[in-house]
Amino acid sequence: MSGRESAVERFRAWASGEAEPDLFEGALAISAVVDPMEDLSAARQRVEELAEKLRRALGDAALAPHEVLRRVLFDEEGFRGDSENYDQPANSSVAHVLATRRGMPITLSIAVLEAGRRAGLSLTGIGLPGHFVVGGDSLPSGQYLDPFDGGELRDASGVEGRLAGIFGSALELPEEAFLPDSSRSILLRVLSNLRRSWEKRGSFEEALAALECAEALVPGDLSALRERGLLLLRLGRTGEAVSLLEDYVARSGGEDSEGITKLIAVVKDRSGGSGVPSEEKKIFTLGEAREALPRVREITEEAVASYESAAGVEDQQQEIVGRWVRRITALGVEVKGLWLVDFDSGAGYYCWKYPEPALEYFHGYEEGFAGRLPLQ
Repeated sequence: MSGRESAVERFRAWASGEAEPDLFEGALAISAVVDPMEDLSAARQRVEELAEKLRRALGDAALAPHEVLRRVLFDEEGFRGDSENYDQPANSSVAHVLATRRGMPITLSIAVLEAGRRAGLSLTGIGLPGHFVVGGDSLPSGQYLDPFDGGELRDASGVEGRLAGIFGSALELPEEAFLPDSSRSILLRVLSNLRRSWEKRGSFEEALAALECAEALVPGDLSALRERGLLLLRLGRTGEAVSLLEDYVARSGGEDSEGITKLIAVVKDRSGGSGVPSEEKKIFTLGEAREALPRVREITEEAVASYESAAGVEDQQQEIVGRWVRRITALGVEVKGLWLVDFDSGAGYYCWKYPEPALEYFHGYEEGFAGRLPLQ
C-alpha cells in the first residue's frame, strides 16, 4: 500500500468515528493525503505557537480582538494568499499553509480559525461561491475577514465587490450565503478543491483519493457515484465507470440523469473510448466565456434540432449527443448534462443551459446547477 493509500485509509477511519468532525484535525488528515511525508506534529506545534502569541496580545486591553488577530497573523506573521500558485495541490494542505504562510482562502481560513479558537476567539468559516472568508462574534458586527487578502475586513457589500472581481461581474448574494459552514462542509470543500487541482493536472488517481475521502465524510452521497464514474472514464476504466454511472442514474433521478444516460450510451458505442477528454482543463475569464458562448450555442442548437428530428431512433440520438459532447469539450468547455455546460473560471463555473439567451449564471464548484446565482 502506498503512502497516499495509507493516508486515505487513516482519513476514512478518522471520519467514521466523528459525529461532527474536528475541523483542524480533519484538515491535517487531508494534508497527509496531499503529501504523505508531511510532518503533522510540526503543524500542530505551529498553530499552538500562533495561538499563544494571540493569547499574549489579547491581554492588551487597548486593542479589540479583531485588531489583535489582524496584527499578529497578518502584519507580524505575514499570512496571505498565494496568488502565483493559487490552485497547486499543496495549497489544499493546511500543514503546508502553516509552514509557508501562503495558501488559498479556505486553508488560510482554517489556520486562522484554529489559532483563534485556541486563543479563545469566536470565529466561523463562511464558504461563498468562489471564495472563503472568516466571520464570527470576535469581529465587528457585519464585518468579514479575508485571510487571502492579508486580513482585510469587509462588510457584505465589500465582499460582493471582491467576488465581482473574481467572477468578472457584479452580483448580489442572498443573506443565507453569509451563514457559517459546518466543519464537515468546510472539509468537503477543501477536498473538492484538491480533487479539481489534481484533475487539472491529469492526476486522476490522486483525484480519486480526494474523492474517497469526501465519500467517507458523506457516506451514501449519490453525487459521489457520478464523480467517481467520470474520473474512472478519464482513467480509461470504462467498465467500472459505466457500472457506477448506471447505478447513479437508477438511484438519483436528478437534473443531470438524462445527460448521464446519453453519455453512458456514447461510451458504450465508442467501444472502449473514454468519452471524456483527459486534456488539461481550460480556465475562462467571464469575457472569454461570453466570447465562446455563441459557438457553444451554435453547436448546441444544431445538436438539439438533429436530436428532435431523430425522435424515437435511439441509436441516432446517441450518436448526436456523442458528437455534441466531443465538439463542446474540444472547446475546453465542460459538459454537465444534456445541453448543459460549464465554463471553469478557476474559482467556480459560469453556467449555461440551452436555450438560455446569454451567459447569466455562476455557481461554486460545490453548489452545482441547483445553486446557480445570477451574474449582474
